[in-house]
Amino acid sequence: MEHDGSSDKSERETHDDWDTTGNDNGGRLTEESDMEQSDEMSLGPLATAYVEQSAEEITEAGEFSQVETVSEENKGLIWSLLKQLRPGMDLSKVVLPTFILEPRSFLDKLSDYYYHADLLSQASLEESAYGRIKQVLRWYLSGFYKKPKGLKKPYNPILGETFRCCWLHPQTDSCTFYIAEQVSHHPPISAFHVCNRKDGFCISGSILAKSKFYGNSLSAILDGKARLLFLSRDEEYVITMPYAHCKGILYGTMTLELGGKVTVECKKTKCFAELEFKLKPFLPYSGSVNQISGKIVMGDELMATIDGHW
Repeated sequence: MEHDGSSDKSERETHDDWDTTGNDNGGRLTEESDMEQSDEMSLGPLATAYVEQSAEEITEAGEFSQVETVSEENKGLIWSLLKQLRPGMDLSKVVLPTFILEPRSFLDKLSDYYYHADLLSQASLEESAYGRIKQVLRWYLSGFYKKPKGLKKPYNPILGETFRCCWLHPQTDSCTFYIAEQVSHHPPISAFHVCNRKDGFCISGSILAKSKFYGNSLSAILDGKARLLFLSRDEEYVITMPYAHCKGILYGTMTLELGGKVTVECKKTKCFAELEFKLKPFLPYSGSVNQISGKIVMGDELMATIDGHW
């Protein structure tokens, strides 16, 4: 470290302290400890032991699972946070209080959308292009119900951070693998790859997470596209994501909703699906939350309309 031009003085001083106080031999390691240390360093990184969840944890349906009640002691933290903000400001550089943070990384959060990847295994077996895009939409909507209670934002991953996991599918005796990496810090970009070669599909893409503050509300925008490929058919589906909208920050009840239009498109089969995630109307009792509407088109022909709650 003494010859490292990028090391600062504090690092060198810390290194000197280790040399003089690290052990009883004047900072020199014995041969035995040298050997033990080299043996330990030669070992590869240990993986976290997999523990299967006996029951899936999900919150109750409806708007009450997307409401956050702020305690009196935390309101002061929110006010001090709001003093740093201006309308239209990007929130990526603002330090958020821990009580609105979900205790996991954004890379982990992205894996929720592939929790039911077995639906994609079914989609690859569909003979008709219309049947395949219907199954793709089923899988797409299955990724939104798994969420923590209240308003929770996952932690920003550090540059170079990775997250891996997999899902076992007993029906097809296959496994879907997931790996994600934080490839940029400013702006924050997360890249991911999902693969199940036995069942014939893989997904890759990157997400730029942006957020905007509007006064009493803020929006979290996932800017990017996922590309789903059915390997045996050489079909690629390009998929976009909705944005998350939080309102009631200064006054009212803090509520989280999804909004915006998303598309699923396959140029080879000329299949196109559009979904609109609708925000709750401004006037009370004029509509319910979590509504979606959409359509599936093949070429110029309208094949189906979609209506309901995500």
